[in-house]
This record gives sequence, structure tokens and C-alpha cells, in this order.
Amino acid sequence: MILRTRLVEPTVNWLIKNRRGAQWSNTRDTAISVLALNDYLGSSRELERGVSYEVRVNGTRVAQRTLTRDELLAAPSRFRVDPELLQVGDNQIELRRSSGEAPLYYMVEAEFFSLEEPIRSEGYEIFASRTYYRLVPKPTLLKGHVLKRQLLKDGDSVTSGDRLEEEVRVEAKNNYEYLVFEDRKSAGLEAVALKSGGAFFIREIKAAAVENEDASQTANPSVDQSKYTRRSRWVHRELRDRKVALFVDKLPQGIWEMRYQLRAEAPGTFHALPLLGHAMYVPEIRCNSDEARIQILDK
Repeated sequence: MILRTRLVEPTVNWLIKNRRGAQWSNTRDTAISVLALNDYLGSSRELERGVSYEVRVNGTRVAQRTLTRDELLAAPSRFRVDPELLQVGDNQIELRRSSGEAPLYYMVEAEFFSLEEPIRSEGYEIFASRTYYRLVPKPTLLKGHVLKRQLLKDGDSVTSGDRLEEEVRVEAKNNYEYLVFEDRKSAGLEAVALKSGGAFFIREIKAAAVENEDASQTANPSVDQSKYTRRSRWVHRELRDRKVALFVDKLPQGIWEMRYQLRAEAPGTFHALPLLGHAMYVPEIRCNSDEARIQILDK
């Protein structure tokens, strides 16, 4: 029993320090951690004591607060640090207890952004690419038409009303489960499909076909059905205002492809932020595609 007691406090500290904001790495881990911490608070009796503390950044006090027993579980306090208090290099953040005996749990969160343009693709264990094609109607002998694909390069222009096809490729280095891909749409593009769900699949591409297509991609961007293997996986697709969310329950090792259509609507010059992908329960496995820039001309 003594050994178990000695292990409890380090385990709780580890859980607290491995949060990501107000949650853990995924919904399952968050639920288990909350249940464990609930049991711990019931036996540790630490909620029966108040505490006072202050927060200092590089010697300047940025916050001071006193918590009574009734306020301990109200909500975690969040203090924003004025950027003028930060300096290049090392910064010192201090949490000082002024009175009371209740434990203090804390975390530090920093946000930053990149100025690079365009954003380039990156990945760890999974890799993604995104390609746009203009669908051009071609007349047939029976007075109908078929849609031919025309490759769009970064910065190319289309006309309002044009129909586009987006091709997303995913390379999986191993077998994975519960992958999420969030395709950030350009502001001037909308999905042709109106309803989420339905029959939508990701199909595996033969490795030999990928090696041979690089030289012929620009000259002949048509879809060659012989490049696919017989393996496919159902994808749950959700059409949202700013993105298309794609959920894959299992994805074996290989190179996979999924395609759907978009419509050019609002004229202007737009940036489509990279497509983001990650494993829901192992978020370290993640990727992003290149950023895409597109110009939509008024019809």
C-alpha cells in the first residue's frame, strides 16, 4: 500500500503536465484521465484547502489571485502575457504561493505562426498531396459531352462557374487506424456535393503506376483506371463551411487517392491553406500538403 501511495502523486503530476490545453491527446485519453483525476481528488482531500498565488514573467507580476475552497474547481485561470514583457532568448516564468497549502497545477502555452509563402508539405509517417484540375466539357459524336481534366498549377486562374476536381493522395508508411484529413477550402470554392456522408471511397494506387506517371502527368492528366489496385476503403465525408473533413477508420500501408468535385464561385485571388491529416489517437503521426493559390475570374 505504501508503494502504491508513493506512485499516485507522480502519476497525477505526469497527467497534468501532459495535457494539451484543457484536454489530452484524444477523446479516449481525456475521458480516462478525467475519471482517474476525479477519484484522486476524492481521496486526496486537497479541495478542502484554499491558496493564494501570483504569476511573474521576467520579474514583473502579471497576475495575483486568491482561491477559496468553493473556487478551486470553478475553472482554470488563464493569464495572457503582454508580448512586451518577453525577450529574445530565455524567459523566466514564476508561480509563487503567498499563502495556503493547496497544490497548484499549471501549464504554459505559446502560439506562433509562420511567415513563409507558400507553405510547403511536411509529414511524419503519413504524407499528403493535393492537386486541382479544371473539368473542361468536350463534345461527343452523340451530341453530348464528357469532362476532361486540365491540370491547374499554383497560381493559375479559372472562371466563376467552372467545375474543378480535387485529387488528394495519401502515402502511409505503415498500417494505421482512425485517420482524419481536413481539407481547407479556398474561399472562392464550394463542394459540388450538398450532403455529407454517402458513398465516398479512398482507393489504393499501384506503386509502379506512381513511378511511371510523373513524366506524363502534365501531358495526359486523365484518370487511368488501371493504375488502381482492388483495395479501397470507405471514407466518411463531412462538408463544412470552411473545410471538408474526411475520416478513415483503417488505412493499410501504401499510396491512396480520393477525389471530389468543387465549383468556382466568388471572383478574387485566394489561398487554400494546406490539407491537414493526423491519427486521432496518435496525434504525433501527422502531415500537411502544400498551400494552393488560385485566381477566380468573373464570368
